[in-house]
Amino acid sequence: MSDRRHEWISKRAYAIWEEQGRPDGRDSVHWRQAVAERDALERTQASVDGREVLVKFRPKPQLPRDSWLTPTAKAG
Repeated sequence: MSDRRHEWISKRAYAIWEEQGRPDGRDSVHWRQAVAERDALERTQASVDGREVLVKFRPKPQLPRDSWLTPTAKAG
């Protein structure tokens, strides 16, 4: 992990801790949240004029898991 990335995550985790009222024993939860936020930021970039966010990585859409997609009853 680069020093700049680690510093950003550290500061963000601290800010999350403060936002949540400085609870004890939740440092790993705050750290994981900060890492997830940083990962999301790294997958996006602003356009040159700053009016648009361009997505570098877009996960594949998930298919709906409705029961009508997998017929279980036999006709007849």
